[in-house]
Amino acid sequence: MSCGPNEPEWPTTTGGGDAGTFNPMLEHDGVEREYILYVPESYSGTEAVPVVLNFHGFTETDYEHMADRDMRPIADTANFILVYPQGTRLGLFSHWNVGSWTERSTADDLGFVVALLDRLQAEYNVDATRIYACGFSNGGFFSHELACNLSDRIAAIGTVGGNMSTQTESACTPAHPIPVVTIHGTADDVVAYEGDEPEETLSQEEVLAYWADFNNISGDPSITLLTDQDPADGSTVEFYDYGAGDAGAAVHHYRVVDGDHTWPGAEEANKDINAGLVLWEFLSQ
Repeated sequence: MSCGPNEPEWPTTTGGGDAGTFNPMLEHDGVEREYILYVPESYSGTEAVPVVLNFHGFTETDYEHMADRDMRPIADTANFILVYPQGTRLGLFSHWNVGSWTERSTADDLGFVVALLDRLQAEYNVDATRIYACGFSNGGFFSHELACNLSDRIAAIGTVGGNMSTQTESACTPAHPIPVVTIHGTADDVVAYEGDEPEETLSQEEVLAYWADFNNISGDPSITLLTDQDPADGSTVEFYDYGAGDAGAAVHHYRVVDGDHTWPGAEEANKDINAGLVLWEFLSQ
């Protein structure tokens, strides 16, 4: 997918482990796929580091997603490799294949992620037990898809403004308990908190109940109202802690009351939490 007029032109090759921002290409299934790769200055190659895959929403590009929800400063501090993959087009718009409302898609996105991880592990000293997936909107849906179908590579997931498709849920077969954190606004008018009709996506409550049950967590979550850091943003945050189940796999949820389809901490969004920090702090446990 070609760069827009305001997108910088980063190197397309990584230089054998150099630090910086890169925009490599990877051919998979006969399609040239691209991704933005960020290697922090703290990466030395002498110790294995985590990888965070961060997936954009429907219609977006990898660059737009990174520009609006940039986790590179967090990668600098925490020393992890950060990747913003690019989806393919479904009609006129970029997407990730999650079945249900993307059922016309023929994109082998799961295979693309496998090929991408294989390349990263060949080029960098990656801790294969600490590969995480997160995403916004359609990218959040796809993070659930990865947890369900690629759990041999993905250790934990986090989502912002994304539910789980019914097709993903019906075919979900993780090989191990999956730590999951979700962030979602109750006034989201793009991906409804309550799911949708004709029932192509689960509600947030159903998503959380699914993972709590899969991880063998019982009982009701504890609920904490977080401090309203900026009353002018028109929203507050409730933190739902479902606890930890088998293998310590926890389920957490940040319910953004009156929050819309945004990434908390970004411009014109809730300021009580920083979604990128919340995701990393949970995933890295």
